[in-house]
Amino acid sequence: MASMSRESLLNSIKSLHIAAEKLPDDVFADHHRRHGLQRQLTRLKNDITTAFERVFGEICFQPHQSVATRIALEAKWFEVLADGQPKTAQEIALATNGEPELIARIMMVLTATDVVSEKGPQTYAATPTTQLLLDPGWANGLRHFFDHGGPSLINLPNYLKRNGYRVPQDVKTGPFADAWGGKTPWALFESDPTQAEVFNSFMAKYRDGTRKWTDIFPAKQRLCESLEKSDDAVLLVDIGGGSGHVLLDFVQDPAHRIGRRVVQDLPAALGDVGALKEHNIEAMVYDFFTPQPIKGAKAYYLRAILHDWPDLACREILTITAAAMRKGYSRLLIDELVLPDSDIPPKGAFFDLSMMALQTGAERTSRQWHDLLKSAGLRVVRIWSSDYGLESVIEAELAI
Repeated sequence: MASMSRESLLNSIKSLHIAAEKLPDDVFADHHRRHGLQRQLTRLKNDITTAFERVFGEICFQPHQSVATRIALEAKWFEVLADGQPKTAQEIALATNGEPELIARIMMVLTATDVVSEKGPQTYAATPTTQLLLDPGWANGLRHFFDHGGPSLINLPNYLKRNGYRVPQDVKTGPFADAWGGKTPWALFESDPTQAEVFNSFMAKYRDGTRKWTDIFPAKQRLCESLEKSDDAVLLVDIGGGSGHVLLDFVQDPAHRIGRRVVQDLPAALGDVGALKEHNIEAMVYDFFTPQPIKGAKAYYLRAILHDWPDLACREILTITAAAMRKGYSRLLIDELVLPDSDIPPKGAFFDLSMMALQTGAERTSRQWHDLLKSAGLRVVRIWSSDYGLESVIEAELAI
């Protein structure tokens, strides 16, 4: 059995102290250092945990936290704690027509994992995590990953075994469809509008909760200042851009209100284009597996598109887009996670497995992005990364 000396433990704690001293007064202001410290803390915790404790105290029981949180969310127990005042199991039960014994048993899991704070015997208060889940958008994020992704993830070991442990390549026969009676995620959402509302609500909230791509990528210097002088010049084509929220935000900066701006997607995704017209944004029906009708634009933009697809489909999308680009002028901008080539943080690793289970897609490392773009006749000019270290904008151009 592995062991750890007291001296090694003290040395690890000293290293943590040194790392903590490098943080600013506002710890949350430096995401990169804070996340590094989190990794050190996690490794120290694992170092002082036996293998048996890890397997039978943690790994076997990881689903329990999300199950308990999902129960509390739907039973509206978090709403009772919203005022910040401690509540007993009996008080929560009276407010929600529940049973105190069940509430106490579920709350054992939530207090043990700090989702809820325990203030005394069967007495509970909200934490920042509880408060976050009171926001409908973030609550729908839990519903999406639990309700939609959960069955697919649970099915994944059996699916991979039956398919010879190969990376899934077709969403129509992938892990999600296998778990959902042949339905893809999009088919599920089309058949059940309430499920679509859950997903769309979460995605809108997630966009609001992350940095804008223009905070990472200097669009004015890299695009606007080199736009050709022509009345018909296209500054930016947002491929698969849905209702145009990215371009609507983009034109809030007066420096970006030059040239044509075009959002492309399928009719159902485009929806009402009235707001787009008010801001001189063109809406165009387009399927990104067909030839790109706009040739020689300054930039073609893909946000959270390629992570939905396996490499073969991505190569097709990229090759089609590259065929419309102009050598030495056009840029392809890919707004996605870029994972490090090693020491990948949990967020990136978990997102990747989720994309495999949900869409037969993938989150990709820097090396994988370089290789994928090269295979489509493109080359990476630069990867612009945020302080978070994962959210990035890949700037690419024609290689030949």
